[in-house]
Amino acid sequence: MEPIDLETKKCCPNCSQPYQFQILSTISKINLPLFLECGHTVCENCIRNIVKFHEPIECRICQKCMEIDSSESCLLIQEKFKFFKKFPVNFQMLGELAFQLIQIPRNSKKDSNDDDYYIDLKTLMKSTENTQGPCLECKKMSSKICQQCATILCEACFNKSHKNFAIFKNHVLQNIESILTTNYCNLHNDKQLDYYCNDCSKPICIDCLMVGGEKSCKNHNTTSKQEVNDKFIEELGNIAPKLYETFKRLTKTAVDIGNILYHIENENEANELTRAYSTTEQHFSKLCYAVQKHKQENLDVINKLKCSEKDSLMQAKTVIATAIEKANKVLNMINLTSDPKKLKHMNLSVIFNEAKEITEAPWYLSRSEIGKEPLKAVVDEELCALVNDFLHLDGNAEFVYKLQRTQDLGDNIEIPPPPDAPVFPPELPKDVREQNKAVTEREKDNQRTSGFFKLAPKYRNKSNSVTSLNSNSSDSSHQSLFNYADLYKPTQPVSPFVENQHPKQLREGTQELIYITHIVDPHNFYVQRVCQQAMVKEMLREFRNAKSLPKPSLNHVAEGKLYLAFNEADKMWQRCRVISIDKRHMENPVFHVFCIDFGSTESVKIDKLRLLPPARVQSPYPLAINCSISNCEPKTGAWTNHDAYLIQHIVDNKQAVIHIRRVCSTSNYTVKLECDVTTFEHGVSIAHALVFHDRARMPNPKLPYLPVAQENPKLFISNNDFKYKAIEEVTITHTVNPDKFFVRKRHLQKTYENLCEEMDQEYCANITTETIYLPEIGMACAVQTERGGWARGVVRETPGRGRVRVWLADCGRTHVLHYSALRYLRDKFTKAAALATECHLAGVTPLHKKWNTGSVALLQKYEDTWLELHVQDNRSKGSIGVTLFDKSDPDDVVCINNLMIKYKFAISFGLFKFNTNEAVEEQVITNKNPLDVQRPKAKPQTENIKILKRQCSVQEKEEDLEAKDKGPLRLEAKLLYYKSPSLIYVSLIHQQKAFNKLFENIQKFYSNNKDQTKAKDWNVGDRCCTLCIQSQTWRRAVILEIEGENVKVFYSDFACTETVPICSLRELTSEFASIGDAAIKCHLCGVIPAVGDEWPSLTKEYLGDLLEAYQRIFITKLGNFKDKSMSVEIWVYHTTQGGALEPNQSEWRCLNNKIIDQGLAIPDKTRTVSNSENSQSLDEILAIFNISGTVREWLQLEPQESFSEPKKSAECRSETSTPIDQDDNVTVTNSSKVVFISDWLPPEPLPSHEFTAMPTYIDNDGVIYLHDVSQNDTLELIQKALDVRFKKPDHKAKYAKWSIGEPCIALFFLDNRFYRGKVLEVNEESSTCLIHYIDYGNEEICSFENLRKNIALHEIPVQAHKCFLHGIKPVDKHWDRNALDYIHKSIVEKECYVKVCGEPVEGVIPVDLKYNKLWINSHLVDFEMAEYVDGSKAVIKRFAPSKLNEDVGDIILVESDGSPDYIIEKEPNSPDLLATSKDSYDALQGKDWNMLMEEEEIDEDIIITFPKNEMEEFRCNISSINDPNILELSILHDDKTTSQYNQLFSSVQSEGGDRPPLNGIYENKACIAIFPEDNLWYRASILQYSSTQNRIKVRFVDYGNIEVISPADVREIKDEWAELPPVTISAKLYNVQLSPDAEMNSIVKVYTDVLLDKGPFQTKIIEYENDIPCVELRNDNNVLINKMLTKNTAFLEASAFSDN
Repeated sequence: MEPIDLETKKCCPNCSQPYQFQILSTISKINLPLFLECGHTVCENCIRNIVKFHEPIECRICQKCMEIDSSESCLLIQEKFKFFKKFPVNFQMLGELAFQLIQIPRNSKKDSNDDDYYIDLKTLMKSTENTQGPCLECKKMSSKICQQCATILCEACFNKSHKNFAIFKNHVLQNIESILTTNYCNLHNDKQLDYYCNDCSKPICIDCLMVGGEKSCKNHNTTSKQEVNDKFIEELGNIAPKLYETFKRLTKTAVDIGNILYHIENENEANELTRAYSTTEQHFSKLCYAVQKHKQENLDVINKLKCSEKDSLMQAKTVIATAIEKANKVLNMINLTSDPKKLKHMNLSVIFNEAKEITEAPWYLSRSEIGKEPLKAVVDEELCALVNDFLHLDGNAEFVYKLQRTQDLGDNIEIPPPPDAPVFPPELPKDVREQNKAVTEREKDNQRTSGFFKLAPKYRNKSNSVTSLNSNSSDSSHQSLFNYADLYKPTQPVSPFVENQHPKQLREGTQELIYITHIVDPHNFYVQRVCQQAMVKEMLREFRNAKSLPKPSLNHVAEGKLYLAFNEADKMWQRCRVISIDKRHMENPVFHVFCIDFGSTESVKIDKLRLLPPARVQSPYPLAINCSISNCEPKTGAWTNHDAYLIQHIVDNKQAVIHIRRVCSTSNYTVKLECDVTTFEHGVSIAHALVFHDRARMPNPKLPYLPVAQENPKLFISNNDFKYKAIEEVTITHTVNPDKFFVRKRHLQKTYENLCEEMDQEYCANITTETIYLPEIGMACAVQTERGGWARGVVRETPGRGRVRVWLADCGRTHVLHYSALRYLRDKFTKAAALATECHLAGVTPLHKKWNTGSVALLQKYEDTWLELHVQDNRSKGSIGVTLFDKSDPDDVVCINNLMIKYKFAISFGLFKFNTNEAVEEQVITNKNPLDVQRPKAKPQTENIKILKRQCSVQEKEEDLEAKDKGPLRLEAKLLYYKSPSLIYVSLIHQQKAFNKLFENIQKFYSNNKDQTKAKDWNVGDRCCTLCIQSQTWRRAVILEIEGENVKVFYSDFACTETVPICSLRELTSEFASIGDAAIKCHLCGVIPAVGDEWPSLTKEYLGDLLEAYQRIFITKLGNFKDKSMSVEIWVYHTTQGGALEPNQSEWRCLNNKIIDQGLAIPDKTRTVSNSENSQSLDEILAIFNISGTVREWLQLEPQESFSEPKKSAECRSETSTPIDQDDNVTVTNSSKVVFISDWLPPEPLPSHEFTAMPTYIDNDGVIYLHDVSQNDTLELIQKALDVRFKKPDHKAKYAKWSIGEPCIALFFLDNRFYRGKVLEVNEESSTCLIHYIDYGNEEICSFENLRKNIALHEIPVQAHKCFLHGIKPVDKHWDRNALDYIHKSIVEKECYVKVCGEPVEGVIPVDLKYNKLWINSHLVDFEMAEYVDGSKAVIKRFAPSKLNEDVGDIILVESDGSPDYIIEKEPNSPDLLATSKDSYDALQGKDWNMLMEEEEIDEDIIITFPKNEMEEFRCNISSINDPNILELSILHDDKTTSQYNQLFSSVQSEGGDRPPLNGIYENKACIAIFPEDNLWYRASILQYSSTQNRIKVRFVDYGNIEVISPADVREIKDEWAELPPVTISAKLYNVQLSPDAEMNSIVKVYTDVLLDKGPFQTKIIEYENDIPCVELRNDNNVLINKMLTKNTAFLEASAFSDN
């Protein structure tokens, strides 16, 4: 067994760094183990670092602090001797380190190859497959071989060189096949196993077969291997799957072994063995300290005794030397006394004293002993025995691994399934230093071989910011929004935002490039300047190894101090300031710190704090700048976390630009910038994006913003590819109407398919990135369609609420999508032009300027067909006029333009000719639905091209049926008679076929009856039929003059006169008289003679010449009729011949303008025609004829309703008002001709007591709005009329004034159509009104600009009837949301059977509703959503046996008519009753009573709810308020109960992830759910479920928070977890009511100042209101909080409020 590695285990408990000791080393790598006063060991580096910071040294083992004075710390740093005296060296551990150096060579390194852990499966498997070899030419490994040459070649060498030879050109490259290995006999090694012994069941060789011996198979039953192979081939096929399964299991086991070995060798987390090892080390370290200290004390005594003799001799030596020196000096002085001269200057008395002192000096050396006893070492043997048992280990747990076969596994072991494929070892992390060293060596080699730079330097990203979204109250660190993998991505720096250590000060009006580092809400976020990113990177690099810095002492951490804190999510150390300390757990407090460089607030513990180097306390200054978005306010009154997340996604950790509007000072002496924030990459304004997402509003919408330099991507959209008269093969990709549809050329179909495939690959991989959060009109984008694919689109409109109207450029469809379906379009996708081209059918137009839905359906039939397109008009920029032909059947070519006329969907106008055979003149006009005609099947084509249709069809909207404005409606006409510009007769070409039929019928009728004359008194002006003398045909005529026996007649169909005998006149039958005249009298509009009233002959001749010069003329009706003469413009299509290289030029010319240009007439300004008059041109054409309906048929108009009142001219209608029946709601003023409407007419009485109706809306009071299905036509008429009347925008509407109760016409935002309405509320501040749509019942907010005061169709009564469900009422006082939603989903927009059950109550009708054999009234009671008003109970449905004489129990069913079924209890003596009638069984149809039984069982058994709190008085805190009227009270329990809750919470956290998913979603059901902010499990209760969004609204019962989360984050709760009642209860304040005039901001401020975190409060429940307790709150001073709140204007006493 390998011994434990001492080098990795001998580590400092403070910094976890190993102790180091090297004797012979040029590099100082010494980190000695030193003792603290407590006896535990700490490394030298930790002690020196802590001493430098002048902080106390805290032992991480025993938590004792060692105080050091600041003066002493400086001395310890300078002098090593005093340092090691203060902190002794642990010589015992130092000896272990020295011994390790002796055992392990100095330069040896531990082999850390991955093979030590994992088996190299790939190499092992390749070794068994000889499928690779070196290429013959390039020597690289290749798996290919030439089939003919049997030579190994790579694919490149084979194609470049081998095949270049003519003789090798037909050679084929194939994969190298595996080489079969030859099996040899174990006894005879050189012999192959060619035989099989049936007796021994083993393969044998030839020697085993022939040679005798002990193991010989001689004389056995043997066969050849070829014969036995047929037998084993089937067995091999059977065992192969099991073999492959075992192979996969072996690979997985090999990887599992490697994982365990790698974990054992590289584990960083503490386990039982490592903790025991560390504990043993520290305890023996403390013992060694005591022994070493005691040893040093004894040795100090011995050393002192040993040195005392030497010290005394040295002292005596010094005294003797001094005495000898003095004696010699005095002797010399005495000798000088013999000289008289010198004697005079001597002081003999001094010399005498010195001599006397010397004679008394000690001179005898003696040796004396101070102590009596000799020194000896005494050992306490008992203490040594105690030391032997100082520490011992209990337990002998030992784990070993072994391999077992499948058959060895017991029954109690569950065999796991095999992996899906062989498992290979993972890629282990490599040593970056070794990789960098290899890269450095390669770079050095490159520099030696080349003297030039091959790569240009790259600019580096200046980003180093961190963004965090944790709140101030969070208990843990959260993942930052900034990805530090992008820290060193190359990017181009932008001038003038250059890096600078001293950037310019931020002022109002300046701009700055920044990174957003932390977001609390749009009014509170933090940024870093890009120009300061160098300092950020420098600090991050410096703090990268901050873990080795000393930790602060727990008792010395104080608020306001700066430290380094570790952000767990970002794995970084940041400068932070302590803002508060949570000391609820004194042994392990939580520190709330503010990151001064990033702006985030983190919650950390002491082990995540480090001492900040003094040089970094003030340099650099805090880099986080507090900002707020200007001109942006929350729409709901307060910002939410979703707003912060939205900004995070918009910015996406990239650069942004701020434009500073204001610099504000805050209360803590810092500044806050009010600014505009715009993303640098895409130029998205954060404020506008919040408004677009309906999260904010702009108080000043007109505030100017700086223009964005970025340009949105554009798509090239043009129809220039379709040349005039060109013929193309196309397919229709989308149809709006015949005037607006889109086609794509056939040769572009492959391009479209490739484009779709490429976009799917491009965007499906990054489906959540590059979302467009602020779409702008006209920008090109990538759109995710309804089927999940991607297409190119162009934004056409932004309706709001996060929705965008997008036009798909390659198919022409328009969709309203959520913004999340849009992505920024890559540049490569903008190079190709839009593949869909907008077209319209040339030469056809609908009457009344609106297409029929049938015409759209007719065109949609051809969307899957290749059509031939003929370009007729390409001059329009938006659309091209085309003719479409379906040639799928060559024998029956169909012109779609002709079909529109054939089925009366359109008429032809202008120059359009459908084909050279004039088929339009010969086709039969029919009323048969073209969609019922079966189209012939197309013949198979040689080329099969699939047409991609990725979007489903959409029903046509009314605005989509509007016809295209193709200019004046020019109808082709035939000139019958011309006299002057004021007198012209024409006939319409479109009427020619009908008149030909009429002419034939007239000839047949009067030819057969020409001898039958009938005497009649003819008068001038009478209509008749006469035989034309010139043509000898019967013609309709009008008598002009009567001259004796002759009459002068005017042929009204031919515009000519003739004199005929009166006897030839015949009376015109009603059949022929009902059809109008073919000749239409006209005059030129807008021109008058220059002089007088008569036209000069020159003008007449010039116009006559023009009419004769052009073979085809066209007329356009303008203005009103005058003397039964239609005012027209005459048009001709003039073609100018071009030169040899020039095309012909064609244009429309108006003859009215032509004679004016020639000076032959002048404009008639009094006859200027307005657009409103011209819009009714076709109806006015019909008004000229005295018989209704004739021309309407000629022009193929659908029949219109006739009015009983006589028709009047436009002038008359403008001067007189329409007669109406005046009532109380209508007031007419004769002076102004204005009708004032005070209210809409009430709905008409219902047609009967039982009818079929369509419910349209149900309000919060349960009132149902419905209408009879027979009223659908009236509603459609109202809808169409309002669309026509209000199709044009009204720019003055937004300035109108509105009052409550005023009728109006309002736009509905979902379909952008107008409906009749009534104003319920007016908000002048937001310029909006609450509108009640009277014909449907719903209520919506509508802006002033979408309201109209012109009340149209006021004579039509209200269509919606107000009803309520008879005989039932809500379970509570009011209908809850779930019941209303259920009723809405069950009946709204569905045909229901309605039965009126009584007289209306205050205008609301009691009804019974039935839908699909289900009576809604009783059904709601059965589902416990309602109850009967008479107190009766719902019927309990049970299973009943089929036998009639079987007892059915005490509860039976009794049928009642129209009223609910009652529960009747059987009398004791009464006979058994059975509901066996057919009607009773019919009542049970459609209802599965077993399901109802299961629901009852679910309610009783499965649904778990939390118990209610039974306490009437308790203490509580208030930490959150979800609703202004309801408080969340957090109950304070005693220590015992709190311990139970802590155990419960711990159990929920540990086992919550293993709980099964929800088994049914029910209201108030107890469950456990993940809280989004910390991803931990908590107890919760279900409030609501949205099936459309798949979200669950839950309330965390122990904290009061309410969140909307995914069902995946909710689990079933254990029964024992629901036994304890919720810690938090919802309550109301007793006798406290919110003031109706109070603003939400003031209410929040009062709650914050008085309630939030101001507890604890003594709480007493006074009463219950709808199961919600009403409480009184008192603080510690016994002050009643309820009364305190009512003193504020935002609150009122409920009793006083109700009295008022």
